[in-house]
Amino acid sequence: MPIKSTIPGSLARLRPLRRLRRFPLAQGGVAAVEFAMILPVMLLMYLGMTEVTVAVNTDRKLTILSRTLADLTGRVSNVTDTDINTIFGAALAVMAPFRSEDVKMRISSVVIRDNNGSPEARICWSEGRNMSRRAANEVVPVPEGFDAPGTTFILAEVEKLYKPMLGHAITGDINLAESTPWPVRNVAEVTRMGTSCL
Repeated sequence: MPIKSTIPGSLARLRPLRRLRRFPLAQGGVAAVEFAMILPVMLLMYLGMTEVTVAVNTDRKLTILSRTLADLTGRVSNVTDTDINTIFGAALAVMAPFRSEDVKMRISSVVIRDNNGSPEARICWSEGRNMSRRAANEVVPVPEGFDAPGTTFILAEVEKLYKPMLGHAITGDINLAESTPWPVRNVAEVTRMGTSCL
């Protein structure tokens, strides 16, 4: 036998209206809704900061690599093919834990000459790995502090194509590059296989 409702018809009609009036004051589930709204923004911020951190660390490693290349070369008085291979191999170790197979490197010996009263920097010799060597006698910009005619310095250049893991669609590949002029040590010039440009 069916149970008859004991609620009068007018009260049954008021129940949805009461619920509707109480809806703006309801507190149940507010935290879940707010979290659902904030979660995408928080994830984007977290992933973006992670991507920026990796890019900055990679760029810092390239700076250290460039300085290491220049410093190791500047300590040698005469560079042989064996020395060149050793310098490039040893310098690449500083890129760990980042990939180093696609790193481009170049070291050059630069001579400062007097050109009608102003200093001019010209390449004496150059060697590269994954990067073409500079032509002998090529003119390069004179770095600040390396403008004394009759002197030489080592110029180390490195490049790496950084491919963002998450923001590639936004930024595309980023070419990171570093150039480091470095003074030679203990000698006037680092020669290449005994050849001098001074």
